[in-house]
Amino acid sequence: MSFELAGGPYAVTAARLALSDLDAHLEASIAFDVRLLVSELVTNSVKHAHVSEDDSITLVVKIDDDVVRVEVRDQGPGFEPPPTAPPDDADEGWGLFLVGQLADEWGVERERQAVWFQIDCGKRGESGAASTAA
Repeated sequence: MSFELAGGPYAVTAARLALSDLDAHLEASIAFDVRLLVSELVTNSVKHAHVSEDDSITLVVKIDDDVVRVEVRDQGPGFEPPPTAPPDDADEGWGLFLVGQLADEWGVERERQAVWFQIDCGKRGESGAASTAA
């Protein structure tokens, strides 16, 4: 699945609507996590890469066997992933920390202006929690 979304204040809503059929392909708890992480990455595109209504965000979702891979691309300058979680008293900066906690793998591809994550559905228990989460 591939979607081109307008940036700006309604980008997260558009991304969630684009993924409305996800429950037909994934366990409900995994679909919930995918939507949550997509929301975080699209928010980052709008907030930090300044993707406006006149710009676009590309959302690509691939479901192969037991692996879901999601990629969010924009025309922003790219960034280096933060090495640690934000300080406990930080009001923001928790989005990528959350991606790191819920996804089995994630990364940044600066040359492609993309942030991606993968969830291995086979590693999930009935509770839907990632096996690496504490």
